[in-house]
Amino acid sequence: MDEGTILDEHSFYHISGQILPRISAADIATVKPPYVHFKRNYHEYILYYILSGEMHLTEDNRDYVLQKNDFLILDPSHTHWGKEPSDCSFLYVHFSLDLVKDAGQCNGGELLLPKYYRVEMPNHLLRASQIARQITAAFHGHIPYANMLAACQFYELLLTFLTDYTYTLHFRSMPIHGKIRQVLEDVVSFLNQSYAADISSELLEKQFHYNFDYLNRQFKKWTGQTIFQYLNTVRVERARGLLLTGFYSMEEVASLTGFRDVYYFSRVFKKYTGMTPGQYRNGNALL
Repeated sequence: MDEGTILDEHSFYHISGQILPRISAADIATVKPPYVHFKRNYHEYILYYILSGEMHLTEDNRDYVLQKNDFLILDPSHTHWGKEPSDCSFLYVHFSLDLVKDAGQCNGGELLLPKYYRVEMPNHLLRASQIARQITAAFHGHIPYANMLAACQFYELLLTFLTDYTYTLHFRSMPIHGKIRQVLEDVVSFLNQSYAADISSELLEKQFHYNFDYLNRQFKKWTGQTIFQYLNTVRVERARGLLLTGFYSMEEVASLTGFRDVYYFSRVFKKYTGMTPGQYRNGNALL
């Protein structure tokens, strides 16, 4: 696991699929300085998932600096509070669930969720941001079985986090060694940084000095996605952030994220998120 992954090595929760969580509160909140999180010992678990910015929290004697894509599960047996002002947007969910705490090293078990972790893979980031909006829409919606729907979606969010965690462990331990391993890491960095460029198989061959078909096979073996599938998830994730600002036209978002025209952008965005860019920006396709 690379240094960008955050993991509390002393605290994991076993997630059981037998019972749905019971949700008492859920919403997306935005806080700005001088806001400092108040001190409390709550009677339920609380999940915070940071959508943007940074939150400072302390739980008992452990300090956390939560940044974008981090999640933290706060335990009802501990007191938490803020030591510094926070400036962030985040999903919060207050829930009850029979979580079994495991105080030891993670063994990669598929139902073992870390207390504190940073989601890494672009496709999981996309799905998590979708589900966060769906949970709040369902919880506050006047529809039949709204609480049950929100509980199902919250469970799906936990499984998305769990999938990212287990996939990350798996792919980081894949038996790909030597120079090609470093090349694949360089390809990921290149795609994350240069996603707005006109990226082609020919450009990648020239950039990394490998036959594209071979590079693509090794990339999929390591990440579970082809190079261009990964690139599209990065582009759509970046587009999602630009759309939510409300500052850019569709044409500008498409151009800034590497899509050749707004129609192709709209088609790819809908394929990866299940909604059009306009629906996403306006908050209209949440359920």
